[in-house]
Amino acid sequence: MKKKLLTICLSALIIMVGAGCSKSYFDINNNPNSATNTTPELVLPQALTATASGQIIDYTFVSEWLGYWCPSGSYAISSSDLASYRQTTSFGDGIWTSFYHNLEDYDYIEQAAKTQSKSFYQGTAIVMKSFVFQQLVDMFNNVPYSQAFKGTNVIQPSYDGAQAIYENIAARLDTAVTLFKRADAVAASNSDVLFNGDNGKWIQFANTLKLRILMRQTQMAGRTSYIQSQIAKITANGGGFLSSDAAVNPGYANNSGQQNPFYGFCINTAGTYIGDFWRANQYPISFCMSNNDPRYQYLYAPTSNGGIYQGNVIGSATNHAANSASTFGPGLLKSASQPAVLISGAESFFLQAEAGLKGLISNSPSALFQNGVQSSFSYLGAGSAASYYTQSNVNTNYDACTTDAQRLACIIRQKWMAMNTVTPFEAWADYRRLGLPADVPLSVSPYVDVLAIPVRILYPASEYQTNAANVGSQGTINHHTSKIFWMP
Repeated sequence: MKKKLLTICLSALIIMVGAGCSKSYFDINNNPNSATNTTPELVLPQALTATASGQIIDYTFVSEWLGYWCPSGSYAISSSDLASYRQTTSFGDGIWTSFYHNLEDYDYIEQAAKTQSKSFYQGTAIVMKSFVFQQLVDMFNNVPYSQAFKGTNVIQPSYDGAQAIYENIAARLDTAVTLFKRADAVAASNSDVLFNGDNGKWIQFANTLKLRILMRQTQMAGRTSYIQSQIAKITANGGGFLSSDAAVNPGYANNSGQQNPFYGFCINTAGTYIGDFWRANQYPISFCMSNNDPRYQYLYAPTSNGGIYQGNVIGSATNHAANSASTFGPGLLKSASQPAVLISGAESFFLQAEAGLKGLISNSPSALFQNGVQSSFSYLGAGSAASYYTQSNVNTNYDACTTDAQRLACIIRQKWMAMNTVTPFEAWADYRRLGLPADVPLSVSPYVDVLAIPVRILYPASEYQTNAANVGSQGTINHHTSKIFWMP
């Protein structure tokens, strides 16, 4: 992990993950790990913006695999398409590099804030390092952790075990909560583009992230007592969980390089729709229409040719062309200045609902489930969800379910709906952990190597070139069979 010039970008990845970054309004042009003219207050907003910019754009592959997006039929399919489920070691190079650059910035913030006795910034850096490392583990399993960010002292860092990383970041989140409770934990004006210096919200964010980490491990044998003890610590700190979106906004505006990253991915500053490649998947449209769910009208837009809601099928050679397939809708493309979500309020409620169902927390899973559905409706601008989650339907009404298996499937189904193009990575995690939703359509591409959604990303080519011994010690990695440690 050599020290490199930081370039934070809001540029979009179009098909594969490894596209490069370009400069934008939100760039900073110093390497904060060796800089003499920067501070945690100056680095934090750019670091948060970089993290937020990738939560949809870096995960285009997830949005296709999990049934949210499909390519337009105007583009020919090939053996290299995401729909083939194929991977090479170049697949994850861009994510690996950008994530570790982002982590270098948070590491600088943490170390500098500790030296300068700035508790607020030390706490934010710990939380955000935990957030990014959790996603790295969820993609690659074992990764460099304890020896990362050592500069020339450790040019080729060893790989830490994924479970050990998870346990360490869970403990560090407790440390962050303690820091946020200190009287001297104060943010400088305009430096916190996530919660505007609200320590209580940061504690809720840390608690919700920790709950996500713990719920990932619920399918593992022998982890129940550990999970229970860790949830007890969350309960004891009294901060609670997120009830609204944790969303970054550094001042997005309808100017070049300043747009919300997903909005700018789809619409230019002149208001022209430029997202020619991606269109709706038919699967969520069909689900909504079959279950009296109005959200498809907010997730997607009617076609320009015919004015209907119509999606495509992953891997099909006969998909609808661009003007005959739905683009993204008004609930997702609100404005150039819309915030970029890290953890949604809906996800927080669904995590709590699942924890309640499994007896890990005492709150009513039914009420939490309903709050999660309403949060999704509210985010999209779809109005009240009351008539939706009370209809006699096990796909939409937790209380209509008669078994715990049905209840879990209902929670995850609605969580999958809520994550559509908001934080799609969580849908992939749930699918790998639980196999839910059970009917996510698989690709019909004739180029598929294995007919299954991949369980991980291969280690990047850059690691095999610069850290060969350590990445080689992980053995032969297969993206269909080499599971993340928490997978059953």
